[in-house]
Amino acid sequence: MRSSLCLWPSLLAYVYSVPFSPNHQQPLQGNRGQKAIGHNDLFFPNPSHPIPYKIPFTWDEQEHYHERHVNGSEGGYYRRSSCPALNTLANRGYLDRSGRNISYDELSQAVRVVWNFGDDNILVVLEPTRQNHPGLDRIDLDMFADGKMQYETNCPAAPTRNDREIGDNVNMNRTLFEQLISSSTDGVTISLEDAAEHHHRRHNDSKTNNPNFRFGNQGAICSLAQYGNMFGVLGRAGVHGLNTLYVEDVKKFYLDDDWPVGYARREMPFYSPEANSYIDRMSRHIGYQIQRPYPPNDKDDIDVEPETALFQIRPKWKFPDTEEDLGL
Repeated sequence: MRSSLCLWPSLLAYVYSVPFSPNHQQPLQGNRGQKAIGHNDLFFPNPSHPIPYKIPFTWDEQEHYHERHVNGSEGGYYRRSSCPALNTLANRGYLDRSGRNISYDELSQAVRVVWNFGDDNILVVLEPTRQNHPGLDRIDLDMFADGKMQYETNCPAAPTRNDREIGDNVNMNRTLFEQLISSSTDGVTISLEDAAEHHHRRHNDSKTNNPNFRFGNQGAICSLAQYGNMFGVLGRAGVHGLNTLYVEDVKKFYLDDDWPVGYARREMPFYSPEANSYIDRMSRHIGYQIQRPYPPNDKDDIDVEPETALFQIRPKWKFPDTEEDLGL
């Protein structure tokens, strides 16, 4: 999400304020915060709890049982997106389980309730979708990856999905998934640097195989945000800090389209400044800086990412082992 995910002042000024129709599916609330409808709840620090972290997420298993479907299954009845976070919401019944005829308000509220995704990040995904499907108040999940959404919410070099020009860009490509898992340096976690290096491989593969490949600043954000959102939403305390991403959680997320075992929900919404910090760290590891706002030629046939990455030509940094390593 993409997530994804540049902070635009014009988007921040826009707030979804249309009330839910009583004739439509009402948002399904979790029992952990998020009492508001239409916007994120705020985190209020207090002396005994000054810093937000994550609280174990609980749910009614009778209502929110897991039932996985892939896009196009049951004769095309079930619709799913290329995003496992949205698919989880449908598989768990926080969205209509068919993945069809879902309003933008229902989508917004569901990602707040389960993932505590920030309103600005929600807008960055939903507003282009609304603009590219004019006149529609309700959509199917696979419409996030249709031809109208190319280079908007659907982009080349996605972590586990084909480029649309190459093949199925909605359902997961198992080979790409295995490459993502194998990017882990220690076999247990995936660092931001691991993710950046996996992304760079995807970038070069797409550039080689996709005849219509272009990768402007918006495309870079679209692709890198899919990694960054996992750190922000699924990350937990570990060797890489408070948002350490664990391989076992990534497997559960992608293979089952479900939240990880022991999933804990953020207390602070996942806003775009945090998302952008992950995106920028990955792009700098590769060797370039994303431009914001986008330059006028960003949708031309350009590629902002170098084919040879900085991490490929410089020695890997590591903690010194001896005084000699420190030059003492």
